[in-house]
Amino acid sequence: MTKDSAQEKWVYREHTRVKHILLEKYLWAWIPILGKGNPKICYFDGFAGKGKYEDGTKGSPVIALKVADERADYYGRIFLYFIEKDKNNFSDLENVLEAERKNLNNSDKIEIIKKNDVFANTVDKIFDYLKDKKGILVPSFFFIDPFGFSGIPFKAVSRILANPKTEIFFTFMARDIGRFIQDPKLRDTLTDLFGTDQWKEIINLPDRDKGLIQLYRRQLHEAANAKFSLHFKVCESERLRTLYYLIHATNNFDGHSIMKSVMFNQSVSGDFAYLGPTDVTKRSQTILFDIHDMGQLREFLLKRFAGRTLTYEKIQEEACFPWYSEPPYISKHYRAVLRELKKENKVSVRPVTSKTPRGMQKDDKITFVKSNPIELDIPDLEPASIKRIPRRIQIHYKEYEVLDGPKQTLVWKVNDGSIITRFDKTPIPTKDTDVVCPHFIELKWAYGCPFDCSWCYLKGTFRFQPTKSAPVIKPYEKTELHVRSFLEEAKTPEILNTGELADSLMYENGESSFSKFIIPLFETQNRHKVLFLTKSDNIKNLLKLESHKQVIVSFTLNALPVAKTWEKAPSVNKRIKAAKELFDAGYEVRIRIDPLVPIKNWEKHYIELLESIFENLTPERITLGSLRGLQSTINNCPDKTWVDYLTETSNWGKRIDFSTRYEIYERLISELKQNYNFRNISLCKETVGIWEALGGKYKRIKCNCIW
Repeated sequence: MTKDSAQEKWVYREHTRVKHILLEKYLWAWIPILGKGNPKICYFDGFAGKGKYEDGTKGSPVIALKVADERADYYGRIFLYFIEKDKNNFSDLENVLEAERKNLNNSDKIEIIKKNDVFANTVDKIFDYLKDKKGILVPSFFFIDPFGFSGIPFKAVSRILANPKTEIFFTFMARDIGRFIQDPKLRDTLTDLFGTDQWKEIINLPDRDKGLIQLYRRQLHEAANAKFSLHFKVCESERLRTLYYLIHATNNFDGHSIMKSVMFNQSVSGDFAYLGPTDVTKRSQTILFDIHDMGQLREFLLKRFAGRTLTYEKIQEEACFPWYSEPPYISKHYRAVLRELKKENKVSVRPVTSKTPRGMQKDDKITFVKSNPIELDIPDLEPASIKRIPRRIQIHYKEYEVLDGPKQTLVWKVNDGSIITRFDKTPIPTKDTDVVCPHFIELKWAYGCPFDCSWCYLKGTFRFQPTKSAPVIKPYEKTELHVRSFLEEAKTPEILNTGELADSLMYENGESSFSKFIIPLFETQNRHKVLFLTKSDNIKNLLKLESHKQVIVSFTLNALPVAKTWEKAPSVNKRIKAAKELFDAGYEVRIRIDPLVPIKNWEKHYIELLESIFENLTPERITLGSLRGLQSTINNCPDKTWVDYLTETSNWGKRIDFSTRYEIYERLISELKQNYNFRNISLCKETVGIWEALGGKYKRIKCNCIW
């Protein structure tokens, strides 16, 4: 294999010019947007090369350096991080950067970092080095431009895109991948590149190039959870054959919109003879942004948004979903079509200000007529190459040892378990100190919680996440795909817990309501139920739903002084009021009193809590849990005043001493049985010893997370 420093690899070619024009134009727009509100921004060049080509043409490192210098008024400080594995290339790169630095006008605001290493090895170090005060990677742009297709593991790309303000611009070597796809020596390399072995399904496709790019983009959206992506086809100058694709992926709509405009404007300008519309017309070749007329966009808007009111920006953003059918139009096209529809009284426009130029800015509100008088037949826009690659949403099963009874074969996870998986971290207990926790199903539609309670275990669970325990929602289209597959195939009735890693009602405001999205899916069948765990009182969307037979809502409550001291959620009284409203509306409502804390006069406060609950409703079940904390949780909680109550160790972290826990449980259970004749009581993550001391049968546990 030719070395990366070989002279023939550094001849400047036309297709390289295409790539560099897109890079330069995008960086020119990206730096002012990200630099304004962030004191520090970063540019990463994962395969930086020599810095210049054999004829002296500037390479990507010099392009980035010059744009950073010219746009210095828009940021406080920029880090340019150049990675190159070839020693000869790296030596040349150092010399080029040193020479270029002397010509900078704003060198005091630019920090250059150089690493002679493999890109994949450097990613982890990048995340450790460049974080803000909250531990999140600062706004960053990753240019990944390899000569081949090895050394770009998908797990590294996924980790980059897990950050809310990071983007990638990636050279995807479709021609070379297609050429070597049947080489058995490259199986691991290709699986590493795609993050899946589904590339094997492409071998027999008539158009491998399309199959490869669509599979990679699908992985970006479904495995890496990227919100937006684009691909730009670059052909060989000699023949109109795909050489590679330039892929842009981001979680930011502004970035997506800018790159789309950059790509569109370049593809129609005629600068690229092998890719421009003139060349395409001559050779009858379709390009990415081939706009025949605006009629398609007009029909798309009327059907997609009938009867809705959205901002001008939101219309364009929603049009990006699903990713494979995003219309190939940019802002100026949307603006032109909406103006025409306004003249025809098919939309009305409410400007955000009377000074709005030409009547269309991003916050202007557009209202579409409820129905279009012309019946539209919008075709399924999913590429045929995607349809020929099986979705392969696989349901994986395992044989599980259960608490009471023989082993059972149950669902383990759906696909990779990123959305649906079984919580099986607690082994079957064998000792008095072992914790009892049945293996329930998690529906991981999101992670994080806005309430930020002092002892929240998410602070430890997500300590390595760039967003920490801040709320993050996963793409609903991926969640729907996995849920539908589970509901159709899984025969053993299950309750899918949506609140283990997130508060189930944290996104109820606005158009992203989780309840409005997920409940109708479960109402299509009668075998499985969805469980909402929450400390929220925002139930307005649940009350509007007519059908909710397959729904359980579990409210977490606590004694008033405990909640006031350590919880940052709506008041306990508001939560009880919400529970009552749902109970009255016919919902199955469960209560979880957790964590029980032995504060001064604890008995009085918890008895008052029970009185308040039963004055309003009779829950279907109550689960009790005592204060506990994994060491990772304790280490990452700023407020550790609650830790003083933890004096005993178990296989589920530290907890209150045995005798105190027993006393609290015994008192509350007696109160429930004697005063309310209530016996549907269980314990959460409690030891075998406590269960047996209370006379409970832990093998027949009926806690809030299971049937």
